[in-house]
Amino acid sequence: MRPLRAFPLPINVGTDICQISRIRRILEGPRAARFVDRILGPHERAAAASRLLPLRTGRLAGSPGAKGDRNSHVPPSVSAVLSGGSRDDELWKTAAFIAGRFAAKEAAIKAHSHRRLTFHDIIIERRGRNEERLGSGPPVARIKGEPGDDCDSSAMISISHDGDYATAVCIGHDPSVTVEPAPRKQG
Repeated sequence: MRPLRAFPLPINVGTDICQISRIRRILEGPRAARFVDRILGPHERAAAASRLLPLRTGRLAGSPGAKGDRNSHVPPSVSAVLSGGSRDDELWKTAAFIAGRFAAKEAAIKAHSHRRLTFHDIIIERRGRNEERLGSGPPVARIKGEPGDDCDSSAMISISHDGDYATAVCIGHDPSVTVEPAPRKQG
């Protein structure tokens, strides 16, 4: 087999998909705040305060079903969504937002495989453009600089939602991609 030439640019691509109803079930459970704190850093929680308001008001806490019921851990509102119920309530919107951020951070971690990134090493924010646009603008991933770096780096992110899924793609700088592989020994 012929040798493989390294990709000519120092970029890497990561992608991820997340089921919104799964995130919704987590948000209705007793560990909702802990889960959100694990995914979103303090800066992100402050920037998304209005989207996370149901968490602080306790409106996401589910009420368990009847004792002895095999599905008593699944709140009625989650059962409604799983069976095709309304996806226009605040709970669904919060779950969709967090699912998008979860997918974006997972994609960024995959795109930066040469680093050992955590969710808190990545901040998803809006690009700072002063132009007319639809919605809130395209996102960008701020990747925490390595020790000794004087600034953070950015990576391109795209987040999409469709039905019960949020998906994200990240393109980031990865210098290890352009390193030529060691020649194979023949023999």
